[in-house]
Amino acid sequence: MFLRNLNDDQKRTLVVIAHHLVVSDHSVSPKEGELLDELLNGLRTDVRVGPSQLYAKPTLEVFDSREVRVAVMLEILTLACGDNMFPDPESKMVERLARDLGFSSAEFEAMKTWAERNAALLDEALAMMDAPE
Repeated sequence: MFLRNLNDDQKRTLVVIAHHLVVSDHSVSPKEGELLDELLNGLRTDVRVGPSQLYAKPTLEVFDSREVRVAVMLEILTLACGDNMFPDPESKMVERLARDLGFSSAEFEAMKTWAERNAALLDEALAMMDAPE
């Protein structure tokens, strides 16, 4: 959704964070998998991330502006909240990411609320598409 704001190095780091998020609870729901695919397809560039990079600790210094840090948090929260489940391992990881990116608790809660509303709107849109003619 906000990937156009990121350069290739930032996109690579986002992919690593998204991978860590998805595997954090040892379970990938079908909707979570679809959202991850959508994120990867939305990169609009050939951002290669090797298997060893996927398991390395990401370097957050690459996110060098507030705009980019907010974009990353909203992308990660969209993935985390998109399947209407936010298990404890995911929740803790995302809260830690928000802190590490320099967001206050209030800023994190505002972004999380946005992501939850976004997930509800996505569910509503999918229901419209699935409605009988």
